Amino acid sequence: MRIDLQIGGYRVRLDESENHPQLAWPLRPFDSFLAQPGSQPDLDVTVTVAPHLPPLTKGPLRFDAAHGLWKLFESDAGLVIESMSPNTHQPRASALVSADYRTVSAWVLPEFQMGQVGWCPMHLFNPLIEVCLLSRMARDGTILLHAAGLSSHKQGYLFTGASGAGKSTIADFFAERGAHILSDERIIIRNIAGRFIIHGTPWVGSGNYAANDCSPLTHLYCISHGTGAHASAPMSPRAVTQELLRQSFLPLWDREGLDRTMGLLSDLVQQIDCRALAPLKSPDIVDFILAQGHPHPVGSL
Repeated sequence: MRIDLQIGGYRVRLDESENHPQLAWPLRPFDSFLAQPGSQPDLDVTVTVAPHLPPLTKGPLRFDAAHGLWKLFESDAGLVIESMSPNTHQPRASALVSADYRTVSAWVLPEFQMGQVGWCPMHLFNPLIEVCLLSRMARDGTILLHAAGLSSHKQGYLFTGASGAGKSTIADFFAERGAHILSDERIIIRNIAGRFIIHGTPWVGSGNYAANDCSPLTHLYCISHGTGAHASAPMSPRAVTQELLRQSFLPLWDREGLDRTMGLLSDLVQQIDCRALAPLKSPDIVDFILAQGHPHPVGSL
């Protein structure tokens, strides 16, 4: 059984040759990202459903995620990823990954649901495939950002900020006015031929927006809760970069990917209209934002 997806212009293929039943798949947010088999994938994953995970030879530990839920090791054959169940903290999947993050041999334990034995693709997506895709994108100078993104009136808007800052709320207000919401949780940013493009992803926030679509980016807002009235102000490139770093999903285990990420951020803050936004929880925030549709000068360092 094969799963083909296209996320942010990247093709991901999972190939499980024994045709074990896929449990709890596809999840609704991933529906629109399913793709027809086509060209060579950017991330090619061979899946083996096994009663026991193989004893992969591991070298030095390169990265240990919070609470040990996944670990990345160096090895003579590439990289080794081990992931644990967040419920039992027992091994659930493992993978041998090429040094360029393009090919993956993955093993996953079988699952049992309603008398059926199969495997759960999401147990590979989280975290194995996400780690590999993030690493592959970063090496291409592509960013995965904790943000809401949308297009309205031929403009592309990006709203980034900490959880609870109001990204999904702003997306809801724009959606009520007919805007096309790409995502209210994670946005992919790519620089294609000198233009910054934002892409929707299947990873959703409270608004459950997940559009397999894209838009040129024209305005970026770093948001925080407002008081009294909506407010917006220019930000310096340094301040914007610091905020974007806080909200980016960074491949901390990969120096080359980090270097490319920093290069893209440097170009982004110089070319895109970036501002601070302190909105109230009110539908007229849409009018407030649209009224600022003309470019504003980026603040000086």
